[in-house]
Amino acid sequence: MTSPAAKEAAADPTGPEPEQATASEEEETGQEAPQAPTEPPQNAWDAAQELFEHAPESFTSQGSFFAGGAPRFGGSLIHGDQHTVSGGQVHGDVVTGQKTTIYQLGAAFGSPLHESGEVPADELTALAAVFQDGPEFAIALAELRSSHLLILRGGQDTGRRAAGLMLLHRLGARRIRALSPEVSPASLLKGVEPADGYLLSDLATPRSRPLTPLHLLQIREALTRLRSKLVITIAEHPVPADIRSVHWTAPDPVAVLTAHLMPRLADTAADGIAELLQLEPVAEFLAKDRPVREIADFAGPLAEYAAGHSDLTALSAFGQAAVREQVGRWFGAPDIKLREKSFLLALSVFHQAPYALTAELSDQLFRRLEAIEAPGRKEGIPPFGGSIEERLALARAQQYQENEQTPWGPVPQRMAAFVDPRTPHTLFREVWTSHPSARPAVIAWLHDLAADPRPLVRTRAASTTALLASVDLSSAMGRLLGPWSGAKDFRLCLQAANSLALAYYAGTAAVPRILHDWCGDDDPHRRWTAVRGYALLGHLLPEQSLEAMRVAAGRLDADELTDLTATIEAADPTRLPDQPASFQATGLVEAIELLLLSPAGPTTLVALTEWTTDVPQLRQVALAAFLSAARRTDGDQDDPLGWPLLLRWYSVSPTAAPGEAVSVTELPGPDPLLAIRPRLATLWRTALADRALGSAALRALRRWLHAAQADPEIEEQLSGLLGSLSLTEHDRRRLNHLLRTLRGSAAAEPSAVDRMLAAVGTP
Repeated sequence: MTSPAAKEAAADPTGPEPEQATASEEEETGQEAPQAPTEPPQNAWDAAQELFEHAPESFTSQGSFFAGGAPRFGGSLIHGDQHTVSGGQVHGDVVTGQKTTIYQLGAAFGSPLHESGEVPADELTALAAVFQDGPEFAIALAELRSSHLLILRGGQDTGRRAAGLMLLHRLGARRIRALSPEVSPASLLKGVEPADGYLLSDLATPRSRPLTPLHLLQIREALTRLRSKLVITIAEHPVPADIRSVHWTAPDPVAVLTAHLMPRLADTAADGIAELLQLEPVAEFLAKDRPVREIADFAGPLAEYAAGHSDLTALSAFGQAAVREQVGRWFGAPDIKLREKSFLLALSVFHQAPYALTAELSDQLFRRLEAIEAPGRKEGIPPFGGSIEERLALARAQQYQENEQTPWGPVPQRMAAFVDPRTPHTLFREVWTSHPSARPAVIAWLHDLAADPRPLVRTRAASTTALLASVDLSSAMGRLLGPWSGAKDFRLCLQAANSLALAYYAGTAAVPRILHDWCGDDDPHRRWTAVRGYALLGHLLPEQSLEAMRVAAGRLDADELTDLTATIEAADPTRLPDQPASFQATGLVEAIELLLLSPAGPTTLVALTEWTTDVPQLRQVALAAFLSAARRTDGDQDDPLGWPLLLRWYSVSPTAAPGEAVSVTELPGPDPLLAIRPRLATLWRTALADRALGSAALRALRRWLHAAQADPEIEEQLSGLLGSLSLTEHDRRRLNHLLRTLRGSAAAEPSAVDRMLAAVGTP
């Protein structure tokens, strides 16, 4: 039987198989890309740890594995038009009555006549009423007064354009003209109409024709003839030492908000405005590094609240609306280059990840988007140059130093993250839903990320696919999850399982049904994917997961069981079989092990003890999973002297009834009436007495005995368990022999082994 998801994936001609991800490389080289040999699936425990370690914080919480509910993406918008002049900056066209004034007029590069447009007087008046001087305003004013020319350098959305207008206004300029930024420095001010002052926002000069000191001398001469002044604003990046500039930073956000509130709340005393600023949604809004424009816009909803026309919920929702509006401006702006838009989208996937990694992978996305925008054209990507600070300022992001966790230990990295944590999800969702032409490139890029050798990259691909599934499940299934779940590459199967698990935490209710359908699929890889998915969600769906494991175990054939038993018996139980013929049995055992060590442990323990008295397939799988879990410790998995997790569980049995899912990481206290301890003892006795797995069980128990020799607490708890394992004469002889082989040379005083021998009893 083939699942609906598999049929949908097969019927979708636009959904490339993962193996096609390298097609572009084959076209470039003219050679067929070599096929890598199929690697065995990653161990479920290690894969789950990687997923938890690298998944975004919105999917995880501290304390236990994937504990704490299901985060939801989204948020409400504040609808309706808002016509305000932002404190410190004016964006786009300003509508005043029936008149629309367009600030930036297109001009051919290097045109002899410099196009310009006059800034309306009422706009200057409105801006002057709310504008707040920044810390460098006085310095900039003195520079402009003395030299008639000022280069104002500032970050994105800091209000540098409004500052330029107000600098000219403070020096008496009543007629101010906005100049086109697309002009060569040599042609600046040529042919402009007379005015008291000029403002050139964000001068765009190519590297081949930069602004030089000679240009500045020519501009000053022209300003002297015109009896005027000019402010040029530029982005936040270093300027040559021989070009003077004044750095501009945004004014105090509280002062900006207060200035915009006062005209709206003219009858409100200063104390009343101060109380408004202390409201929790207001304080939370101002705590983030907001653009001056957003702070000014926030005054509108806050004034509505003060007038009793809205509530705190509307104030809290404003931040999400502002994020969505910002995303719309980013991807709707023609002046933002495609490479920077690719970086924004990549940063939404790699929020709070190393900057270098984000930049590297964003260029890969840029190549795919470029193929859609201009097929056949491939622009070069400069390997050097450019300002990281300017790029992050455009993205309203910040960089910081933090240790990245790697398999070889923590490594210091320069990380990058959006200032507002709501931006990543909002950005990706808006791009997917509002810009469908970008979908093929995004899908192909996610395929690339899913096959990347770096765990962080694969995990972020899974979390992004989970977000996509919560927004557009049909596309996610047809283009990503369906092909991944049946891929020959187990990394992609694991991506499908991880993505579905994270999608369930994102509120995608259809995930259990998808896993259930895949469990009955004819494709063994898709069945493996379903089992791994159940392993990650088992503590939330314990009964459904265990039933799926039971059905999967019943489908194992004799060869798979033989491979499983032979490998466990012939080697240490820490290594399960990875031959292709037995990957189903391996995946099943690892999944049950993960369930046994999850908050669904009590329910799983009950099922395993019942399976040992069922058909041979269930018995062998149950014992193999139990022995695999028995090696796990609360420290490094390779540390044989750490506390065995199952023994820790034995020492603090939970108070819940058997079958009830209880977190084994937060057990209240011992309860001798609960049958957890007897069930653990039953599994140990069954494994030790099993013909096929008895030797493997002895090796696993020997690890516990070694740990007991180094820790008196472990010794105390293990002695109690050994007493439960010594019910028959044969049991006592077997354990006595095992302990005596550990003792080695005789000790002068009773050793830990001697005390445990006493607990077993003399045969």
